[in-house]
Amino acid sequence: MKRKLAGVFLGLCLAVPGLVPVVYASSANIQEQQDEVDGIKDELSGANENLDYLEGVKEVLEVEKDAYENSVSELILEIEQLNDQIEQKEADIVETQKILTSVKKDEKKQYASMKQRIQYMYENGETNFVQIMVESSSIADLISNLGYVEDITKYDRDMLNVYSDTRQEVETQENILNTQQQELEASKQESARLQETMMEKLAVAKDGITEYSTQIEDAEAKALAYEEKLRQEEETLEGMKRREAMEQFYALGAGGDYNTSGIPLGTAPATVYSADDLQLLAAIIECEAGGESYTGKVAVGNVVLDRVASPKYPNNIADVIYQKSQFTPVASGRFILVLSRGANAACTEAAKNAFAGERAVPMGTLYFHRVRAGESGNIIGNHIFY
Repeated sequence: MKRKLAGVFLGLCLAVPGLVPVVYASSANIQEQQDEVDGIKDELSGANENLDYLEGVKEVLEVEKDAYENSVSELILEIEQLNDQIEQKEADIVETQKILTSVKKDEKKQYASMKQRIQYMYENGETNFVQIMVESSSIADLISNLGYVEDITKYDRDMLNVYSDTRQEVETQENILNTQQQELEASKQESARLQETMMEKLAVAKDGITEYSTQIEDAEAKALAYEEKLRQEEETLEGMKRREAMEQFYALGAGGDYNTSGIPLGTAPATVYSADDLQLLAAIIECEAGGESYTGKVAVGNVVLDRVASPKYPNNIADVIYQKSQFTPVASGRFILVLSRGANAACTEAAKNAFAGERAVPMGTLYFHRVRAGESGNIIGNHIFY
């Protein structure tokens, strides 16, 4: 009976393009491959942690750079304002000095006039008093004339006092303006020093950003290399597992129907699902395999349910489908449109049967993509599953 099944299998290999007998994949070889995959995952995890660290440091430097740039801008504005204030103080000082020069000149002139009058009155005082008495027509006129002389003397003293007080006030104001100017100059120098310090820190931050950007690029390239290597090794591992399952399947003499690439169709335990789960699975089947055969539709449903069952993916339909960067129709927005109107009957039927346990690909199939030139394997329609 086993020889007969082997003959049937050989005939299928010859009849179906791309299906060839495979070498038995031992459990030991599979475990070695699994260990290799796990090792690469650890390396990828370390690379991603390093990448996260570098990006975190770069973000901190970006924040510091922005803060330094804002500080430099504020200091430049402050220096400009101080320059304006210094110019105004200088103009005020010049004007005050002009006033002071004028007051000193008037004071000196008034003092000279008074001194001349006092000297004249002193040198000619007796004659003047006699003249005043002679020329006075009455006692009242005499008192008035004498008071006039006294008024002139008092006026001179008062004017000198006024000029002296004004000069002192102007000199005080000049001193105040000079002090304020010196304070503004000191503030300007301090602001310039702070600006220079901020510029130095800004340069350091920019250099750090450039350095970490380069390190991030290298880390990203390293992580991508690990991801590609992991993908290849996982494909190898999944292929070994499929080969082992197929060999065991035929070695046990199992029979049944076959899909278009010769993989035997089978059944698995039914999955409990809700109406929402059915709508989600049917919608993603239509988006990914709407134009494929019934078998291709079921295969897509199998991949989604296998991901739900896998510890590497979320444990529910919605999270598996909406997981970032997994299904292109979700990212493009097409999935939500199909979900809103409801999937067609054929895709809904395929989803129901996938939930019921019908399988078009081996258990544990987690990936599929459109067939590329030269690829061979578990091809169903326009997709290859692995």
